[in-house]
Amino acid sequence: MKKHKLVIASVLKPVDDTRMYEKLGLSLGQTNKYEINIIGFYVKKLPKAGNIKFHPLFKFKRLNISRLVAPLKCFKKYLQLKPKLIIINTHELLIVTILYKILFGTKIIYDIRENYFRNILYTNSFPYILRPLIAGYVRSKEYLSRLFFDHYFLAERQYEKEFSFSRGKSTIIENKYKPIDLKTEDKKKTRNTPEINLIFTGTIAESTGVFECINFAKKLHKKDPSVRLKIVGYCSISATLNWLKKTIEHTDFIELEGGEKLVAHNKVLQAIREADFGVIYYPWNRSTMNTMPTKLFEYLGNQLPILLQNHQPWTELCSHYNAAVTINSESFNAEVILEKMKSKKFYTITPKEEILWISEEKKVLEIISKYTS
Repeated sequence: MKKHKLVIASVLKPVDDTRMYEKLGLSLGQTNKYEINIIGFYVKKLPKAGNIKFHPLFKFKRLNISRLVAPLKCFKKYLQLKPKLIIINTHELLIVTILYKILFGTKIIYDIRENYFRNILYTNSFPYILRPLIAGYVRSKEYLSRLFFDHYFLAERQYEKEFSFSRGKSTIIENKYKPIDLKTEDKKKTRNTPEINLIFTGTIAESTGVFECINFAKKLHKKDPSVRLKIVGYCSISATLNWLKKTIEHTDFIELEGGEKLVAHNKVLQAIREADFGVIYYPWNRSTMNTMPTKLFEYLGNQLPILLQNHQPWTELCSHYNAAVTINSESFNAEVILEKMKSKKFYTITPKEEILWISEEKKVLEIISKYTS
């Protein structure tokens, strides 16, 4: 049986990105109905997957002139591959993907992982004076592209309210946890250590609360020297990374893994499995106010206790499993928090399929089948 050729494409995400490869790619690949091509950022070591081909087209710094020509390189790859369906997850590829649809009639899906308009406008990713112009340009593209896109995947439930352009042809596909088997040598370490090991994972940025996390760790360590913190993730903004390194340079109980380098997802999961508590605390920002962090699902999936910001959607989810100790930056009492961390019984109810990718996978397979049949 001839397989349908699909493309999953991004400009800034690595080709082995968790959502593109581990979730969408492997879920579609297991059906044996598709030839999957993933276009994205360069990584040193490519995964091995039978019917998934990787095309690492891009390798440049976040603010670089090469980023402007990236969509053209992607369009050229479209022409070579001749896909029946294209899934993109970045606004930079909107125009070239629509052009390919006009020329060849392929089906196209926009997998919206972020509110790019808010991210650009309310974070320090771009120079302040340029933010309104860039944000307005991106949102205009998204609204006008509605005429051409066949479907939208929304990575957050709140996006149904935030994006009027996707209404009527969208499906919520949350970034829930997909368990993976780690190598035998990675399973040796456990959480049974004399230290209290905290962990921060994911994107390293002001908006994701890395500096709040460091502040909490310092206060807890002052009360109990066994408290340690490991920061695992990638930081795309050099000024933020320099600030981070300066903040932790004289603290031997805080460790950074990654920083200027991408961290493989299996390494992130291993760090989670070795930790005693995950920390999730986002300073208030309109770019992240409605998000459900991927790491929240990952911590729940690994039954990792959480020091969690008092944010209603997050605390409500964690309350089902007794998974978290609620914290607040204004009233953080290290002594009280430590007592709760040591005395509370966590995960009295085990998280099940509702926090796992398998609950989203079914929706993905149905939609892709619809548009390739």
